Amino acid sequence: MDNNSQLIKKNHEDSFLKCTSGAIAISMAIMLPVIFTCMAFSINQAYTMRNRAMISEATNEASLAVIAIDNKNINDEAKKQNRKLALNYINYFLSKEIGDDSKTDANLLRPGSEINVDYDENRHEYYIAYNQRFNEFTEIKHNEYEKPEPVVVGNKTESYGNTRKYLIYDSFDFVFISDFSASSTCQYSDVNCNDYSPNNNAQRRLDYMKDAIEDIIEKYKDYSQYQFALVPYDIGVPVESQTKNAAGGENYKCSVMYKMKEPYNSVNYNFWANKNVAFTYWSKLKKDNVITDYSNTDNYFPNHRKLLTYFMDSSYYNYYAHIIGPALGLEYGSNKALVDEGLCTERTRNQDRAEYGLHQYACGKDINDQPEHNRGLIHSEYAKVVQLFDYMFSGDYDDVHYSFANSKTVDIEGTINTLFSDMERNTITFERPISPVIAEFSPFMGMCQSPLYSNNLMNEKMIGVKKVTDDIYREIGDAKYVAKFQSTPHLIPFSNDKDHNNNILTSLKKINWKPGGGTDTMTALLRTVPVIAESNGNNKIMIIISDGKDDKGADVLRDNFLDKGVCQAITAGLRDKQNFDRGYIKSLAKSAIIYYIKLNPNASNLTTDAEYEAEFGKWFTKCMNGNPIFLMEAKDKKSLTDVINKVIEIETGKFIKKNKTES
Repeated sequence: MDNNSQLIKKNHEDSFLKCTSGAIAISMAIMLPVIFTCMAFSINQAYTMRNRAMISEATNEASLAVIAIDNKNINDEAKKQNRKLALNYINYFLSKEIGDDSKTDANLLRPGSEINVDYDENRHEYYIAYNQRFNEFTEIKHNEYEKPEPVVVGNKTESYGNTRKYLIYDSFDFVFISDFSASSTCQYSDVNCNDYSPNNNAQRRLDYMKDAIEDIIEKYKDYSQYQFALVPYDIGVPVESQTKNAAGGENYKCSVMYKMKEPYNSVNYNFWANKNVAFTYWSKLKKDNVITDYSNTDNYFPNHRKLLTYFMDSSYYNYYAHIIGPALGLEYGSNKALVDEGLCTERTRNQDRAEYGLHQYACGKDINDQPEHNRGLIHSEYAKVVQLFDYMFSGDYDDVHYSFANSKTVDIEGTINTLFSDMERNTITFERPISPVIAEFSPFMGMCQSPLYSNNLMNEKMIGVKKVTDDIYREIGDAKYVAKFQSTPHLIPFSNDKDHNNNILTSLKKINWKPGGGTDTMTALLRTVPVIAESNGNNKIMIIISDGKDDKGADVLRDNFLDKGVCQAITAGLRDKQNFDRGYIKSLAKSAIIYYIKLNPNASNLTTDAEYEAEFGKWFTKCMNGNPIFLMEAKDKKSLTDVINKVIEIETGKFIKKNKTES
């Protein structure tokens, strides 16, 4: 091809491009808006689907939360509670920020959103419908004057946000940790009462607590997967004793579970439980600067050895002369009758009495813990017990209450660290003297008083007395209160007896509950650990029922334990495989939960964190980690039965699948 032909060809190709370039530009100008519109539409559709998926998942979680409290939309307050709870969950899943409980329902709603929570009573189903307006991810305008409309996105209500209740068929062990302190005798409606009130008849908080527990056990007693236990408490937990008192009635014991600090970890508490340490005498010597330190053994030995022995020996005589003799029908104040009955013997050798510091009459000589048989133990531990008494009753310590296990003596971290490994070693149990509450008969007189009230060994006129009158002793003797004494209330643990639930119900129904004494809830919770550790159920539920008014000093110890994570240590320990492998717990728990039910005449619908903290303190912030679902209030039998029943049912939500709503 010659040069001329090549030039013609080149010109021809150039002319084609020149001729067609305008057409391409026009085509692209026409297509680009369409392409961008399609892209924007696709992006907006994806954005809408994403938001719908987020809302659907959020309403699912919200429906589980609503069904957990299961208030059945029973009234306007219940509906409001469900809306607020659902909105908090939805807001969290949409923004990962917990909603502010202090806001109103309207403020919790996002702009342009709507929520509805319906309940079908026949199907026991909840339905949550939530719609939210979203601005489109990309704006599409057909003209410059058109304003883009937001897109309304909601959950697919046919398959999301819907739940149905169903019963979990598994084994559950429930412990009622029940407040038997004096304040539980207060009337239902008396908000300010925190004292022993004996004349309220059937209007006591305790009465509806007892009735509610009985009703619950009656309802579920034949459910083979449920078993119940009772841990009654005041300051300490009363425990049944297999022994008889000297008048023929029952004995009972008092129990706590703490790791004690040195030197109080080496005290024989059972030995000292019925001894007179004559604190009034030693406190006077300290006031007069004769002694300077209660915990120093040299203050008592050898200068006062005979005197301290005499105090203990004479208290034995007084116990038999004033309590046991009259309970057996002997003439009150007759030493001859005591000797003739074989309860006491007369020491005729005055030289022995002077040498060893002994009373004229030796009573209870066959008892192993008689003072004259335990001089070595007395010498080694006497000073420790006097110091314990000083902590409990001198009034010099604001952070101490009427228990030898207090903020001065308890190793808090040590107790938590050995909750399961040293349960047996840390459990301190002593036999409680069957007598009125006075220091002459026990240095631990403040502990486990409720059985004494239930058996009329204590009553209103004896509260706070330092010396019981002869008339009161005669009244106790004439009524044979000691001879007829029954160990009630007392701890009722789980058992392998197939009739256990029926047995515990029978025991509760025949009990005449007359509580008394102070309140120490932490002692009760800790003493529950060995009980629940011996249970067989896969799920372990601890239910504290109290008016929430711990004694001054007991509240300090309680809060210290809560700050150190005692609740988490208990529940985690029951689920710990190492504890199971080492034999510390009888069965490995799938779940372990602590509930707190407060008996409150002014019970109301708590909604905000501030309200829960004001009502429950560190039980809310520390034990429940700010989760209000485990905290409840009751003001009468019906409300208490309802909240316990809600716990006992142990029901959860099951999602309702698409096309199965009518099945």
